[in-house]
Parts: sequence; C-alpha cells; structure tokens
Amino acid sequence: MNWIRSKISKFVEIAKNKIKKKRSSDTEASESLWISCPGCNEMQLKIDLKKQYNICKCSYSFDLDPKTRFKNIFFDNGEFELIECPSFADPDLLNFEVNGKKFIDKYKGYQKKTGQQSAILIAKGKVDGLNIIAAGYNFAFGGAAMTIRESEHLLLAMQTALDEKVDAFVSFVQSGGMNVTGNLFSLAKGMPAIMMATKMLKDAGIVTVAILGSKTTGGTFCNVFGNDFIFAEEKAENLLFAGKRVSASVNTGHEMPSDFGHSSSLENHGMIDGVLDRVQAKSTISTLVKVILKKAEKSNTSSSNVTIDRSLQKTSTAI
Repeated sequence: MNWIRSKISKFVEIAKNKIKKKRSSDTEASESLWISCPGCNEMQLKIDLKKQYNICKCSYSFDLDPKTRFKNIFFDNGEFELIECPSFADPDLLNFEVNGKKFIDKYKGYQKKTGQQSAILIAKGKVDGLNIIAAGYNFAFGGAAMTIRESEHLLLAMQTALDEKVDAFVSFVQSGGMNVTGNLFSLAKGMPAIMMATKMLKDAGIVTVAILGSKTTGGTFCNVFGNDFIFAEEKAENLLFAGKRVSASVNTGHEMPSDFGHSSSLENHGMIDGVLDRVQAKSTISTLVKVILKKAEKSNTSSSNVTIDRSLQKTSTAI
C-alpha cells in the first residue's frame, strides 16, 4: 500500500504547485489598481473608492489619511490651520537600533512618505460654525504607533484647546498602540499625560469626542475611554487591546466570538456610544456638541453660587 500513498502524495504536491499563488509584495499591492474589501470580499477599484472617501458599497471604511478627511469631509469649506508638532519632541530618545537598522531612519521615512511631522495630523477650524480642534491618526505613518513625539504633539494641541477655549476636541483614532521603541517613555509618560490632559479638557467644559477606525489597539485603544463620547466607523474591526488569538489564550483557550473587536459588538456591549457613517460623522458630532453646550449655557445662566464636587471628574461648577 506504500506505493499508493506515494502516488497520492506526489499527486497532491503537483496540485499544490499548480494552484499555488505567489503572495503579492507590499510594493505590488500599493501599485495595484484594485483592492480586496474585508467587508464583502469583493475587489474594488481604488479610484472608485477614492471618490467615495474610501468607503466600500458594503459600508466598510478603508483607511483614510487625515488631510483628506479634514479637507473634504470635516472642516467647513475645507479650511483649517495646522498645529505644528513641537520641535523638541524626539521620537527616538533611546536611539533604538535592531540589526543595524536605526528606528530614527524608519521614522524619517514615514515623515517623507506622508508629509507629516508626526503620525498625527492636528488642525483647528470651524465645523458647522463651532470652534474645533481635530486630531487625525495616519495609519500609513508606521501604523500610527505612539512615540513620545506623538504624545507631545497631542499635549500641545490639548493645551491650545484650553488656551483658546474651543468648543470641542475631536480625535479620529487609528493606531497600533504605544510604540515599543519608546519603552517607558511611551507607556509611563505618554499614556498618563494624555489621559490627564483629556480630563482637563472635560473639566474646562470642552466636549471631547473620539471616533475609532479599524486597527485601533493597545494603549491607544485604552486612551480613548476618557472621552465624553466614543464612536466607531461602520464595520470597523480590530478595535481591542489585544488580538483575538492573545485574548483567546487569556480566556482559558475559549474561542472568541466572530464579531469580537468589531464596532457593532462594542456598540451592543455598551463600550461605545454608537456607530457612525464616515461622511455623516460631521453633522452628528456638531449636533451633539451644540446640544451639550446649549445645556451647559442654560445651566450657567440659571446658576446660583453653590459649588458642588461631581463624582469622578471632581470639577467645581456653579449651578
């Protein structure tokens, strides 16, 4: 019977070689006119997707660079002013190097590729008449991993929001988390500082909103939960602290739900406030902010001199 097994094995090997396809390189994929949609598994023309702000007909939202979002979707008349990244913010304090390759060289490559100073593009402008500062994470910039440079850029923007008393601070978040090359500089300084700054914005009466895009993981995923409101784009996936495989191993080997880390699952479990269409997000956010600010204004006009200490936020507010 060994000769039968040998014949079958040989036949299977020949069949594998015939149907085996060579995996496309990153360069080939980027240069291709087509892209496969994870939402519906259909091939889409990139030029058609671009006309629809990278939204597939099945509503799956592909990555969208923040400059396009700000100019074509979010800010009134596409007009905004960029908030520059602080010049002192060093993305590579540890002079990280692996196998002779310096991280700073990779970082400079991301800057050249995207035309951005850091992985986050931050701008201020009008949104339906409101004064808003928006931060857009660019996943093409090394997965928008947060070095201390990105953290300092965000902190400067938050300080600007406080100084100028803007109406809202909106973050379009898509990031692989805190950059490991930054070690404790990213984790012990970046994360706590951003969390505290977010609380300061809320204490000052500035509405904070976070909109999650696919592939928001790690420490960045944790950071967003300090905002007043949290939304996710339609059919966004991989919204979690760790991947399914890691989560399953922690969960004593049990298989994770098929929708684990999807925007719909987060909404159903009350982790976020809702799911937003990318184009309609502007009107939804501006309406929400206007309602909140109107309520706050009404509360202030009918106030007495009594001061209370609100739980958790510990903000002294006259009512």
